[in-house]
Amino acid sequence: MLACAANRVAVSPSELPAPADITADAGRERVTLTWSPVPRATSFNIYYSTSPGVTKSNYFKKVENQLSPYVERDLANGTTYYFVIEAEGKGRSGALSREISATPSAAPPPPAPTQVTASPESGQVQVSWRPSSGAASYDIYYSTVQPVSKTTGTRISGVASPHVISPLVDGTVYFFVVTASNEKGESKMSFEASTIPVAAPLIPTGVSAVEGNRFVTVTWTPASGATSYNIYYATSSSVSKKSGIKVADLRGSPYTVRPLENKTPYYFVVTAVNAGGESGDSPWAMATPVAEAPKPGLVRILAGSFRMGDNLDKTGYALPVHTVNLDEFYIDKYETMYSLWKDVYDWAIANGYKFDNAGLNGSFGKGNNLPVVMISWYDTVKWLNARSEKEGRMPVYYVDDAHTNVYRTGRVDLTNAQVKWEADGYRLPTEAEWEKAARGGVEGKRYPWGDELGAGRANDNMGGAVSVGIYQANGYGLYDMAGNVFEWVWDWGSERQAYDWAVDGAKNPRGPESSDTDTRIRRGGGYTYGSQHLKCSGRMFRTPTYTAPYFGFRSASNKQ
Repeated sequence: MLACAANRVAVSPSELPAPADITADAGRERVTLTWSPVPRATSFNIYYSTSPGVTKSNYFKKVENQLSPYVERDLANGTTYYFVIEAEGKGRSGALSREISATPSAAPPPPAPTQVTASPESGQVQVSWRPSSGAASYDIYYSTVQPVSKTTGTRISGVASPHVISPLVDGTVYFFVVTASNEKGESKMSFEASTIPVAAPLIPTGVSAVEGNRFVTVTWTPASGATSYNIYYATSSSVSKKSGIKVADLRGSPYTVRPLENKTPYYFVVTAVNAGGESGDSPWAMATPVAEAPKPGLVRILAGSFRMGDNLDKTGYALPVHTVNLDEFYIDKYETMYSLWKDVYDWAIANGYKFDNAGLNGSFGKGNNLPVVMISWYDTVKWLNARSEKEGRMPVYYVDDAHTNVYRTGRVDLTNAQVKWEADGYRLPTEAEWEKAARGGVEGKRYPWGDELGAGRANDNMGGAVSVGIYQANGYGLYDMAGNVFEWVWDWGSERQAYDWAVDGAKNPRGPESSDTDTRIRRGGGYTYGSQHLKCSGRMFRTPTYTAPYFGFRSASNKQ
């Protein structure tokens, strides 16, 4: 219902600052919101309506406990939505951001670029940004007057990040925005970045971060001309010197930032300083403090039956609910970390294996204890065979029914007959095994912990994968069975097939022999795509060649 109020909520001096650098990008039946971090804020609330003038008391819907970026789905194409955002932290709420609007459409242009930075040098400015999905080119608009618009700003077309704009006048403030374009049109403008061209030092390079128990040690390569350095950090990858917590006047690398909260991801940028000013931000580095680094290990799941599927929400693909009987099996405590993937991958390449994808260290290619992503189903099962051979176990997957030729190369749509199910090697869990493991001994509930998602239970909104194991384990001691990254399982399946093929009381089911959409199944939900996929019964269906920065797996086996 639309709540009505005569006046806006007054801003108290004790409130947190309003979120800034807001963008609202329209997609198909969705709007993606991004904003910069607010110091001391732990979460954000979003208010929106289909009419302008949204306040804390005048809105259509309120979405609580979110982080940037956030995607609001199931919106009506052709309808304009108006959004404001407030920060929350330690019992305090913040002032509302400026209002921003977006109109979903069936054929949207690419989203506006994010993480726009402007780094000054003498007589020029280097503008950088994070690429937008689906963009074919980018335009920069700049001016010495705010706000920059497409009609008043000087336009530079067809550029890529980073781009240097020159000549500019030292000592003059310049404001910059960036847009992305493709065949469907030009995006909205990014948030503004500003700077003053001056002979400041170069941006530090080689920034890295290594976690410890309640601390992170940041290192970097010295910048030419620098006399000191600043570190800025936040719990969002949108960290910048405008929004991060500042550690100032550092004489050199390394520097240990403490005290920090364990099991909380932190993002760090470094700047260089001299008499001419402060450099632009370095690329960020991420680390998650932990008392002890996670180590791969298999957890025993006892034999027995459970009820598979879910009729709580009448979701078609999760029906009918049916009883499944499973033998004992083992499954990894954590999602497969990139460090383990890389170790086995390098061995496999040297021993005759071939992959379509090399894998990525988390969503952005940097950080510690992150899950491997950007790997297809074919890559995954070949890697599992390689891990088995490397550790002296019997491989599970073969290209023939006689189990004489180990699957090491190519894209082979393996059948159940080509799997040596009794082998002691590593394999993907079947969908039934995965769901039993995910439930952690809890049946008839939406999530491993109960029926309500709640805040801080899983990574469904962090904007990227985070270190494995930082959220509470389920009843079997398994981590991230809900959220962080989706996980491949063995089975074929499709939304239309649902569980119509299933036999109630079946023993060790391995899914249908094929899918009417040629899709395998992924489970568990991730940091994007909506919290509904975090349910124990949640299923998504993708072709075996599919890869994404929110898509990984974990190993299973018949032997510990």
